[in-house]
Amino acid sequence: MKKRVVRAEEFEVVDERNNVRLRIGLSADDSPYFSLLDPDGKVRARFGLSADGSAGLAIGDEEGKVRATMGLSSDGSASLAFGDKNGKIRAKFGLVADTSPTLGMQVRDGELHEVYSLAEQGSPTMGLYDRSGKVRVRLGLASEGSPVLRLLDKDGTMRAVVGLASDGTPFIQFQDEEKKPTQTFR
Repeated sequence: MKKRVVRAEEFEVVDERNNVRLRIGLSADDSPYFSLLDPDGKVRARFGLSADGSAGLAIGDEEGKVRATMGLSSDGSASLAFGDKNGKIRAKFGLVADTSPTLGMQVRDGELHEVYSLAEQGSPTMGLYDRSGKVRVRLGLASEGSPVLRLLDKDGTMRAVVGLASDGTPFIQFQDEEKKPTQTFR
């Protein structure tokens, strides 16, 4: 059997009413994509590659709002996200580039408010975010397993730490803008 190659910039598969139901092509930056459309012409699923090498799948509802995504970024991080009927992401699960797992939940107004993850040293943490998306509170375990609560200012700079030292004694530490301790209480 002889193989044949068909070349084109875009392919479309149409139904009996001439509605485009499948499109294979290249986006404006020459990144390939594969889209599945409903009978009304709305994209319901799209798989594609970005110019930076990341790959993703987006699934939309009957209104065309993206409700679920799955992706692999060029830095090696992977994610699975779910959106509400307005297209705002409400929950996100994934692995950051260093393979630490994360779980995020957007609980009101489409703003990310909680993130659970493993810190670089492998200990679990939870972050609370403000409306601008900056982490303001981080609760977790230090590398040796001691509980730690970190309070951050609006710029994301840690300003206070409350926790248990590795010997089990409680402490509170306040820090200046350069992260230098100003007061420590034990």
